[in-house]
Amino acid sequence: MPEPIRVVMLDLLSIVPYYTGHLCAALRDCGGVQIKLASISYQHDPDCFRRQGIRNDPGLFNFAYRLRGTLPMVRRLLKAFECLGNMAALMIRFTLRKPDLVHVQFLPLASYGLPMDQWFLRLARALGIPLVYTVHNVLPQDSGPRHKAAYRRIYQLADRLICHDTHAASRVAMEFSVKPEKITVIPHGPLFQERLGGSSERARERLGLTPNECLVLWQGILRPYKGVSFLLHAWQQVCSKDPQARLAVVGAGDRDLEQAIEDEVRVLGIQSRVRLELRFVSVQELTDFYRAADVLVYPYREITTSGALLTGAVYGKPIVATALPAFEQILRHGETALLVHYGDVGALASALLRLIGDEDLRRTLGERLLANGFPQWPEIASRTYECYRAAVAARSICKPQPVRV
Repeated sequence: MPEPIRVVMLDLLSIVPYYTGHLCAALRDCGGVQIKLASISYQHDPDCFRRQGIRNDPGLFNFAYRLRGTLPMVRRLLKAFECLGNMAALMIRFTLRKPDLVHVQFLPLASYGLPMDQWFLRLARALGIPLVYTVHNVLPQDSGPRHKAAYRRIYQLADRLICHDTHAASRVAMEFSVKPEKITVIPHGPLFQERLGGSSERARERLGLTPNECLVLWQGILRPYKGVSFLLHAWQQVCSKDPQARLAVVGAGDRDLEQAIEDEVRVLGIQSRVRLELRFVSVQELTDFYRAADVLVYPYREITTSGALLTGAVYGKPIVATALPAFEQILRHGETALLVHYGDVGALASALLRLIGDEDLRRTLGERLLANGFPQWPEIASRTYECYRAAVAARSICKPQPVRV
């Protein structure tokens, strides 16, 4: 039996903690991989790795998650210091005992135009360590093309890239001159699937919802590209025709964006039909919102991969989403969801009203979506392991060549 591949999973600032935790647990269970997670504890759910049976070890520092009452700017500076210190500690460890492979989930400093992430990758390559990089976003969201040169260098530094669908893989190959054989397509898995049980009625009771009102749920980390403003304008039209429906916006983000959403709800005059939970909710409360929801809505302007979509889809609830390539890989208009074009307020309002008023259609779309099936973590882990084997084998049969970027 071959020796297990010793892998360091890198998500230093815990940007995608639930994805990383699920993947690490599945890799551990599939065999063939000895996994170490280099990540700080997730500030909003410090026990998320422990619940998966995973121990996180960022390298040296792990204190920023405790600083919940600290001013955001101070907390960001401390996390940056923590990140740089942990990078240095990991590189010292790699020098003393190399892992067989480093799997990068996120490079947190690259989106700020800082080069330290690239330095880290170059040092790892100089030590002969194969690098696998998961492309969660082809480019940082809401950033435009200004980081394109930096990400071209990052993609060239990696031995293998993992994309979650063929559209993202095509973009990376074409826009960044990456050889297609260097890219492996491995889908994103559903999050919190182990909590699917439980009744909608009990969830509504815990959330203080009345039994008869139709609940439309938007959930996620607040970002401009996720289309909450677009949704609120459509919801104003919904309220004028169905004053009984309720929209829940659940998630937190930058305080300025939260304030803008609160102000927009007030200006649109829809306070009585919108429930704003602009905070990080617990996993239990989050699953209650999904159980209680009648309709899920994803009005994004752009997206590479949506963990929120896959998380919601496994609940078998009908979905309204924007007609983006990443969504169209999973959803089919009129068959498993209703899709509209971003910015078309009337079309979004009409799709929502159609589902709010038709319980049979809601049930049909949800059942069809579930019948299509979703990628499961054991399969994802198996395909990731094969990607690791290919990266290690390729590095072992040829000396690393200088990377020209």
